[in-house]
This record gives sequence, C-alpha cells and structure tokens, in this order.
Amino acid sequence: MIIHKNFIGGNICVVKQNERDVYVENELRDTQENWFYWAFCVEGAQGKTVTFHFQDDRLGYFGPAVSYDLDTWEWLGTCGKNEFTYTFGAKETKVYFAHSMLYQPKRFLSFAEANGLTVQTFCQSKKGRSVPYITFGNGHRSVILTARHHACESTGNYVMEGVLTELLNNPIPDTKILCVPFMDYDGVVDGDQGKSRAPHDYNRDYAENAKSIYPETAKMREYVKEHGCHYGFDFHSPWHIGQQNDKAFIVQNSLEKLDKLNAFGELLESVITEKAFQYRHADDYPFQTGWNKGGATTFASYVAKRLENEVAFTLETAYFGQEDNRVSQERLLELGKCFAQALRKYIQEKESKFFR
Repeated sequence: MIIHKNFIGGNICVVKQNERDVYVENELRDTQENWFYWAFCVEGAQGKTVTFHFQDDRLGYFGPAVSYDLDTWEWLGTCGKNEFTYTFGAKETKVYFAHSMLYQPKRFLSFAEANGLTVQTFCQSKKGRSVPYITFGNGHRSVILTARHHACESTGNYVMEGVLTELLNNPIPDTKILCVPFMDYDGVVDGDQGKSRAPHDYNRDYAENAKSIYPETAKMREYVKEHGCHYGFDFHSPWHIGQQNDKAFIVQNSLEKLDKLNAFGELLESVITEKAFQYRHADDYPFQTGWNKGGATTFASYVAKRLENEVAFTLETAYFGQEDNRVSQERLLELGKCFAQALRKYIQEKESKFFR
C-alpha cells in the first residue's frame, strides 16, 4: 500500500502506518495559521480495510471526499471525529481522498474546450507556470470573475463554472467577461493551503499604496486599470466548518454600496432553485462585523472602490453544507447558474436605479 501526494493538489505527510492504521498530518507549508486542507492518494490497497487518523478539525460532517479520477467526487458519508475507515474494493487500485471536493485545472481546460473558448496565458506565475484565463463577449461593461485567491478553496471554482455556463448560454448584451479561475496558480498545483500565506496571501495583495508581490495580482491590477471593472466577483470557500461556514453568503464590503449589495442578495435569493446549494440573503455577512472589518487589500474591495464599479464582492460557499443542504458538484454548479441569472436581473432591473 502506497500513500502519496504526487498529483495536482496533493498535500499530506504520513507519520506512521501499518496494514490497518495510517496516521497522517496535513502540511501547512508557509501558511501562518492552523489551516485544514489535505488531499492524498492510496494505491495498491485492494481488499484492505484501513483507518486513517488525523489531527483535530480535518474532517467535515460527511467524511472525506472520495474520487477515482480526480474529476467526480462523492462524500464517504461516515467517519469518526478525527478518523475515517475505508474498505478498498478488489478493483480499486487507486483512490483519492481529500478534505473537500477538489477542482482540478484540467477540468477547467476541458470545460473551455467543450464550450469553444480559447484558454490564454494571463501571466507567468512565480514558479514559471502559465496562469490560465478566458475572456468572451464584447461591450463597454466589464465583468471580472476570479477564484482561488486562496489555493485550497475549491468550491468557488464549481460556482464559477456554473456562472460561466449560464453566461455562455444566455449572454448579457454589451458585456465583456474576464475569468481567471486560479489566482494562486502555484498554490493550486502544489496543493498549498494558500490562506494566510507568508508574508501575506494573494487576497491581501491589493494594497493601494504598495506593489503586488505576486505576478497574478499585479497583472490583475494592470487589467483593471486598462479595462475597468463594472462588476467584480471573487469566489471563495470560508473556514472549515460550523455556523456561518456551513452556508453560502456574500461578504458585504461597503456601507456606501449597501443598497446595491442588498439588492443583489435579494435577487440572488429570488432565483435560487431547489437543485442549487441554497443561498439566503439573511446569511450575508455585514460590513464592519466580526472579522469583516473592511479588508482594503482584497480583490473585491480594490475593484469596489473604482469610480466605474457598480458592485463587487466575495461570495463564500461552504465546503460541506449541512444535512439538509449538502454540498455536491451538481448543487454548486447550479448555484453558479443562479448567480449569473441574478447578475442579469440586477443589470436589467437595478442598474439604472442605482447607477451613480
């Protein structure tokens, strides 16, 4: 039995193991907090029943996410407080386990190809990788979609894919879309936490009076200055688990634009379908409350302050959800489609009313 992290997004350290028990720890690397992301692969365990033991706060309500191809994911369903047990089938030569449902760069490339979109290079990452992006549509209105400013936050990519699907099928007139799905591309590939990366992470790299230290964020600032940003949406996952973290919510980032943020939230709730991961406007996180003190160095706050900007915010979507509102790939995609419908309705019904 071989346990390894030799795949995109891999993150694990095996402390000790025998044929029945494996003790593992996730790698924080340059993250300065006790974060929770992990992902590993087991090969050659056919017919074995193995228990995997973790530190505290590494498993969600429904056990680990399980995959055989890094594309389709399901929850194992049952687990102990800090352990789960898995019986490997006779033909299960390779099984992936992860904290949450991973979203691989190859999935985005396949999505783009299936929809006739050309994937281009946004910039070169610090490690020399080509950071992918797509753009489509034409017009004066600039919409920017981003995800993975924190490398481990994969639910945002599924929501983003749903947004793109709806916008491609039902375009918004006079609108150009820029989509950068992996802002911390090195972190996504390497399997980093990404959150609270030293000296600061990608979503703290937009300080007005300082240059960006990451190529992706520096390039984003260049793009915004050249093309503007009438609407900017950054798709994230929150903390590991519990209370607000089990929901989908907008992080309200401005008192001046509170009417607009509330209007968007009301529209989004009005179009949520039964098939979607559920969103309720009442769950939105108010500005100047708790940890939401107005991060002036985040992408959403950076673009929200621009004169041409109508509204910009972060959408947080839970890793797991709750028993009556479980995260799944399909439900996240549907949430994204609903989000795009809300954006279209906002532009049609609200923009003229609120536009300065």
